Amino acid sequence: MNAITLPSAMLKRLEKISTASRRSPEAIVKQAINEKLEYEEWALRQIDAGLADAKAGRVISHDEFLKTLEQARHERKRKKAA
Repeated sequence: MNAITLPSAMLKRLEKISTASRRSPEAIVKQAINEKLEYEEWALRQIDAGLADAKAGRVISHDEFLKTLEQARHERKRKKAA
Protein backbone atom coordinates (compact mmCIF):
# COMPACT_ATOMS: atom_id res chain seq x y z
CA MET A 1 0.00 0.00 0.00
CA ASN A 2 1.25 3.47 -0.89
CA ALA A 3 0.45 6.55 1.11
CA ILE A 4 0.30 10.25 0.32
CA THR A 5 -0.18 13.24 2.55
CA LEU A 6 -2.89 15.69 1.54
CA PRO A 7 -3.30 19.24 2.79
CA SER A 8 -6.20 19.46 5.24
CA ALA A 9 -8.28 21.64 2.92
CA MET A 10 -7.95 19.08 0.14
CA LEU A 11 -8.77 16.24 2.51
CA LYS A 12 -11.94 18.04 3.62
CA ARG A 13 -12.97 18.49 -0.01
CA LEU A 14 -12.32 14.80 -0.67
CA GLU A 15 -14.37 13.76 2.36
CA LYS A 16 -17.25 16.01 1.28
CA ILE A 17 -17.27 14.52 -2.22
CA SER A 18 -16.94 11.02 -0.82
CA THR A 19 -19.97 11.49 1.42
CA ALA A 20 -22.07 13.13 -1.30
CA SER A 21 -21.20 10.56 -3.95
CA ARG A 22 -21.24 7.55 -1.62
CA ARG A 23 -17.87 6.50 -2.99
CA SER A 24 -14.80 5.80 -0.94
CA PRO A 25 -12.08 8.44 -0.81
CA GLU A 26 -9.70 5.83 -2.24
CA ALA A 27 -11.93 5.26 -5.27
CA ILE A 28 -12.19 8.98 -5.91
CA VAL A 29 -8.43 9.48 -5.64
CA LYS A 30 -7.72 6.48 -7.91
CA GLN A 31 -10.11 7.84 -10.53
CA ALA A 32 -8.63 11.34 -10.31
CA ILE A 33 -5.07 10.07 -10.63
CA ASN A 34 -5.99 7.79 -13.52
CA GLU A 35 -7.73 10.63 -15.40
CA LYS A 36 -4.77 12.95 -14.84
CA LEU A 37 -2.29 10.32 -16.02
CA GLU A 38 -4.39 9.65 -19.13
CA TYR A 39 -4.47 13.39 -19.87
CA GLU A 40 -0.72 13.79 -19.37
CA GLU A 41 0.01 10.79 -21.61
CA TRP A 42 -2.30 12.24 -24.29
CA ALA A 43 -0.62 15.65 -24.01
CA LEU A 44 2.83 14.12 -24.42
CA ARG A 45 1.65 12.22 -27.51
CA GLN A 46 0.28 15.47 -28.97
CA ILE A 47 3.56 17.27 -28.29
CA ASP A 48 5.54 14.45 -29.91
CA ALA A 49 3.21 14.52 -32.93
CA GLY A 50 3.59 18.29 -33.24
CA LEU A 51 7.37 18.06 -33.04
CA ALA A 52 7.35 15.33 -35.70
CA ASP A 53 5.19 17.53 -37.94
CA ALA A 54 7.56 20.47 -37.48
CA LYS A 55 10.59 18.30 -38.19
CA ALA A 56 8.91 16.99 -41.36
CA GLY A 57 8.14 20.54 -42.49
CA ARG A 58 4.38 20.28 -41.99
CA VAL A 59 3.99 23.80 -40.63
CA ILE A 60 2.30 27.04 -41.66
CA SER A 61 3.36 30.63 -41.13
CA HIS A 62 1.82 32.86 -38.50
CA ASP A 63 0.09 34.89 -41.22
CA GLU A 64 -1.38 31.72 -42.77
CA PHE A 65 -2.65 30.64 -39.36
CA LEU A 66 -4.32 34.01 -38.75
CA LYS A 67 -5.93 33.90 -42.19
CA THR A 68 -7.28 30.39 -41.54
CA LEU A 69 -8.57 31.45 -38.12
CA GLU A 70 -10.32 34.48 -39.58
CA GLN A 71 -11.93 32.35 -42.28
CA ALA A 72 -13.22 29.92 -39.64
CA ARG A 73 -14.63 32.78 -37.58
CA HIS A 74 -16.36 34.23 -40.62
CA GLU A 75 -17.81 30.82 -41.53
CA ARG A 76 -19.09 30.31 -37.97
CA LYS A 77 -20.76 33.73 -37.97
CA ARG A 78 -22.31 33.01 -41.36
CA LYS A 79 -23.74 29.68 -40.15
CA LYS A 80 -25.01 31.26 -36.94
CA ALA A 81 -26.84 33.97 -38.90
CA ALA A 82 -28.50 31.42 -41.21
